[in-house]
Amino acid sequence: MAERVLIVSQDHEGHRLMYVRLLASAALDRGDSVVLALTRSGLRSTEHRLHLAEVADRCRQVALADPSLTVSGVRRQAMRYGCTRVLVPDGDRFAIRLGIRGWPPGPPIVVLVTQDPRWNTDNRPSVRARLKTKDLILRRTERLPGVRLLYLSDHSVAGRKARPAVAPDPVFFDAEDQDPTALRGALGVPEDRFVFLVAGKVSARKNLPLVLRCLLRLADRPVALFVCGQLDPSVRAEVQPLLDRARAAGVPVILDDRVQTDHAINCAVQASDSVMVAYSSDQPNSMMVKGIRAGRQVVVAGSDQLVTWAQHLGLSLCGPLTEESVTGLMEKAIAAPTPAPRVDLGSDAFVEAFLS
Repeated sequence: MAERVLIVSQDHEGHRLMYVRLLASAALDRGDSVVLALTRSGLRSTEHRLHLAEVADRCRQVALADPSLTVSGVRRQAMRYGCTRVLVPDGDRFAIRLGIRGWPPGPPIVVLVTQDPRWNTDNRPSVRARLKTKDLILRRTERLPGVRLLYLSDHSVAGRKARPAVAPDPVFFDAEDQDPTALRGALGVPEDRFVFLVAGKVSARKNLPLVLRCLLRLADRPVALFVCGQLDPSVRAEVQPLLDRARAAGVPVILDDRVQTDHAINCAVQASDSVMVAYSSDQPNSMMVKGIRAGRQVVVAGSDQLVTWAQHLGLSLCGPLTEESVTGLMEKAIAAPTPAPRVDLGSDAFVEAFLS
């Protein structure tokens, strides 16, 4: 029986609208009608135009009456539009509110937690206490009638067994058939260099200054860096002196500083030799999996948990987030043979977790 599905997102940056698009597309394909509830800024955003163009005209789009995403506000919109299922794919804060407020009788709701508190490796007592509280509230949310709580996981068997209900981090990769040499020509990426890639929204957590410092330590090698994604203003200011140093040292840095479509990021992966995942993050990472899908070297540097996610997926170029470590991993990537692409990683399991 066809349903009317409400998909709610209070954030339009990064992966959020990609999650929305995947869920909306899958629901439409199975004959459901879809209501998209976004903030007013999200409905007007560049990300909306780039990520939702394929599905927006087939959905009803409404502005969130309360951008803070309260339980009562989401339920009111579900009832107003006659929705029989509610999906919240960016639901960390909302899941906490559900645990505190409960979910009144009405349409069932599925909420995704992208940052499982058990995976955070910050050992400061105040942080551990906050995470313990979050975990206790989420366990309460899991038991609420009409509520299904999902946790973002990696694609490995170990990741899928981490919680009772998980959604493997969705990967959309459509550049397998693109010729890397032709892409490099189109993107202005040098063909005679080993190209490292930093892609997606480049916030401080992607540690671009660290990557640039490591690249400069390899200036005697035929290397280059491709940065494909919009830089936060603070990151842009911090890396400018390093960009000047790279230019003076003859190390190419190609900077495409703007919001990118998924397809553009996929093409950037296909045009590169190695994907850099030097992140201050404790959650599964789609760039890591895009690199694996494309058969590229993937350099992973970060917390013990991020390294564990990488090792679950069979990656070996992993280590701590230090200049010495990352430089060594980059050197190993240059010397390592090109891995074979893995085509068994995608988005079907993510969608199924929400819509089953």
